Amino acid sequence: MNKFMKICSALAVSICFMLALVSCKSETFYNEWSAAGAKIEEKNCFKLLTVDEVVAKREAKENFVIFIGASTLQTTTNQTAVDKVSEIQAEADAVDYTDYVYFVNAKDAMLSLTEQKNMKEKLKVNEISDSYGLVCVSYIKGDVYFDTSAIKGNNVPDNLKRFVVEGSQISFKALANYVFENYPVTE
Repeated sequence: MNKFMKICSALAVSICFMLALVSCKSETFYNEWSAAGAKIEEKNCFKLLTVDEVVAKREAKENFVIFIGASTLQTTTNQTAVDKVSEIQAEADAVDYTDYVYFVNAKDAMLSLTEQKNMKEKLKVNEISDSYGLVCVSYIKGDVYFDTSAIKGNNVPDNLKRFVVEGSQISFKALANYVFENYPVTE
């Protein structure tokens, strides 16, 4: 009987530990980004994907768009990622967009250059760094169609020119509308 109680106790402790891990992992997009200052509601237009989920979608040759950013990034030459997330949400609210857009959290990748490189390779993007704040990538049949981190100074790829204002600044309002219209996520 004593052995049975020890097993039950160990099982109970394990279950509590797993529940604690799940609750920590379930920190929502809203919690993280609103704490960073983003102007979003708890019910927002962003749906989180992991890097592995993006890779699976690419390997399945899907058409989709992702935004990549970290609430902790602050850029000096561009808006912060937080401001851009707020801008996308404001546009969703303005046009009554009720679906979602995919978002990949780059917070952990920003902790090391190795992680940044790994994420860049898996997502097939030009850059993930604090100088970009927020990156948007479009995949057509699993291949990169456009990547906003491909903009270098005033060198803007042709397929991104429709989203650019003031030289080389991305209009996230225009980009959001393009994504809402062409790549709604209804999950």
